Amino acid sequence: MDTTIDGEGGCLLSGNPGAKSAIRMLPSNATAVVGMRIFDFPQGNGIQLDGANSVQILRNVISGTVHAIDMVTVPHYAPNAVHVANNEIAGNDWAVYSHNGHVPATRALGNVYRDNVFEENRIGDLFLGWDAHTLVEGNYFESQGVAVAAGAGGDNVFDIHVIRNYFTVSGLPGYRSEVELGYGFGFFIEGNYEEGPKGAGTECAVNVLPGPHGGIRDVVLRNAFSRWSEGKVSAHEFCYKASPEIPPGVLGTTRLIGDVSVDGTVHAKSAQLSGPLELGEGAIASTGSSIRAGDACTTEGMLLISRPANQTARLFFCSGFHWQAVVPPHP
Repeated sequence: MDTTIDGEGGCLLSGNPGAKSAIRMLPSNATAVVGMRIFDFPQGNGIQLDGANSVQILRNVISGTVHAIDMVTVPHYAPNAVHVANNEIAGNDWAVYSHNGHVPATRALGNVYRDNVFEENRIGDLFLGWDAHTLVEGNYFESQGVAVAAGAGGDNVFDIHVIRNYFTVSGLPGYRSEVELGYGFGFFIEGNYEEGPKGAGTECAVNVLPGPHGGIRDVVLRNAFSRWSEGKVSAHEFCYKASPEIPPGVLGTTRLIGDVSVDGTVHAKSAQLSGPLELGEGAIASTGSSIRAGDACTTEGMLLISRPANQTARLFFCSGFHWQAVVPPHP
């Protein structure tokens, strides 16, 4: 417990063609690797976590490895609560490779990848093959392979969040998607940015690639990718086997029970709105006060439900900055 490998003074671990992992953590708690420079382990890994728990991997530079960070379950232990932040990880086969050791152990739980730079990794950046409750946030991706591959190893993963990352797309058409999904459920992809020349990549920012053992369900997209400076880079924000035709059940409709979604109609499940629901130029709100037709209003286009105590609820519409009663049609 409580062990730190601190290379902030300029420590370099340099491998050779026969070297194994530069740093290997066996089952442990509250350990850290900080400020190391790890280069040239072409047959091994930079940092290998064998079921280590509560690990901080911060401000390291890792290059020239098979897996810059390898995370695997071992008997009765999984790599949980691993925080990987502010690292420069470049020129490896994979930057992070989290996989199933096929032993009695849980998935890798509650791991966070935040504010890292991933560049020129040959196969991909993040391989999340045996993971749950994972956060990928605020990273810079510019590599040759897929940026985030979740559930691509034949095992189900779930509750994977890919939010507010920057993806630079370059290279020949068909070389990668930003996010590829294989097996699992509960994927939340929000607020990412995509940049690069139009036509680079697979033309699908998020691509589902199911295999023989299962597929994907409940993918929630919330402004999943934007690309403003050069127009759209990918032709499609979301694809299923590189096609924009999405089978039923793949896309989820709500993030949590109680969410409100607006897609031509308004749906709410067990929800109470604490403020106005904005729709275009207007809004919908409710009040317990008594409203009369002709009273002044301030939000043009607003619908207001007036439901004073012990009185019938009435609907008003703000037009010309005065409330107009909405009268239901007679049968």
